Amino acid sequence: MMIFVLTVVGLMLAANAANAEEIHNYRMCRNTRCEVYDVFIDPCPEALDNKPCELPQGINSSIEFKYKPKFGSETPQTRLYAETLLLDLPFMDMDPNACLYTKCPMMMNVEQNWLYNLFISTDYPKNSYTVKLKFWDNGPKADRKDECCFKFDMKIV
Repeated sequence: MMIFVLTVVGLMLAANAANAEEIHNYRMCRNTRCEVYDVFIDPCPEALDNKPCELPQGINSSIEFKYKPKFGSETPQTRLYAETLLLDLPFMDMDPNACLYTKCPMMMNVEQNWLYNLFISTDYPKNSYTVKLKFWDNGPKADRKDECCFKFDMKIV
């Protein structure tokens, strides 16, 4: 019986991982102090055609990537934004404590992993967005330049 349960759980995880696609059309923000690579969004079959991810309202999505910061932080903060002409509008469901999504303390010049699970609320308007994921050092001796930021396109359907 235990083997059956483990097999079913393994198949469910494999099916879920099959929906995660690597996106290649992300862009680094200006003056960012990090490298970001191996960016996966789940679900995002549109990435196979290098198109923006189409995420239906009411689902859970995940954003996963590797990064190497050019700064360290004991207390990193983060935010996910929808970029607009006037100002960046934060996705309100994201806890700003970056340690919930990556290993802390954040180490300078060390490759690390990031995983954020985003619920696409029905309160979010159906539209195309440029999404900005940003994290920064929030310690008492933080330098305003110590931030990492990248953008990608997404469509809420």
